[in-house]
Amino acid sequence: MRVKVKLYGDFLKYGPPESYMEIPDGSTVQELLDKLRIDECSYIMILINLKRSWFETPLHDGGEVSIFAPVGGG
Repeated sequence: MRVKVKLYGDFLKYGPPESYMEIPDGSTVQELLDKLRIDECSYIMILINLKRSWFETPLHDGGEVSIFAPVGGG
């Protein structure tokens, strides 16, 4: 299957800001992170089709995965 991957901020060191990746059917967010070699998972926010997702969330063909660090302020 094919997913669109968008990287932001500190995660840009793992690839271009926007790309398409071929991954096996049934892959999860964690498997995508492994393929991208992203091991900084303490502070990470993942959205699939603009909806908050988790490491065990399954991916689907045509999905858009956004990966960035959470932002806070006050």
